[in-house]
Amino acid sequence: MDVLVTFLTEWDKFFLLLARFTGISFIPVFNTRSIPVQWRVFFLMMLTFFAWLMGLAESAPNNPQLPVYFILLLTEILTGIAMALVVQFFFAAVQLAGQIIDTQMGFGIMNVVDPLSGMQIPMIGNFKYVLAILVFLNIDGHHYFIQALFDSYEFIPIGHSIFFNPDFIHSYIGYFGNIFIIGCKFSMPVLGSLLIADLVLGIMARTVPQMNIFMVGMPAKIIIGFFIILITVPLYIILLNVSFDDVIKQIYNLFRY
Repeated sequence: MDVLVTFLTEWDKFFLLLARFTGISFIPVFNTRSIPVQWRVFFLMMLTFFAWLMGLAESAPNNPQLPVYFILLLTEILTGIAMALVVQFFFAAVQLAGQIIDTQMGFGIMNVVDPLSGMQIPMIGNFKYVLAILVFLNIDGHHYFIQALFDSYEFIPIGHSIFFNPDFIHSYIGYFGNIFIIGCKFSMPVLGSLLIADLVLGIMARTVPQMNIFMVGMPAKIIIGFFIILITVPLYIILLNVSFDDVIKQIYNLFRY
């Protein structure tokens, strides 16, 4: 009964905690359409309630003025989103790698519907994206992100903002810029193989002009591309494990500011 009375008197602090925890809705798995909205809201409310019981809202000001409260609420929402986007940037890089491979293999015009997001994405990109989610769940990446949300209150208490720090802005722009770099790294084995295939086809086109290189080259590039993807899946999984460790470290690096 005492807990309920205390909770009713600190409802404003509860919603400040909830504002930061809504960032979890922006990472894969939790933002899928297959999970009902009611379950997602219930999960967020339970996490927030546990955080309130742990006393994570003690640093929040008592009975702030309405304009101040809305500023605090907005700051907490942006903090949660900033943490979630670090994870989302990595998954965007995975999709970019698949899109690059699709374009080089000749599948650039063909997209499939992703059942998780309901959007059209490249075929190889969808395969790599789903595999990345499986690895993310296998290493308990979603648990690490939830733990990072709880730990964030130790370094960024309610009422403190990191968005006006030039070092934070510079680092965050760097995280965004890594999307292209990571995408190129993940697609490099297939791109290198297809580049060699294009070189061989170009030599054949010069030495045997009578051969229809286009009719021969397109199926050959598709076969080579799928073969390289098949044999590099174990390497791709290892790279995902290493990369997800780096993503979690990047989230904690945000707390330095």
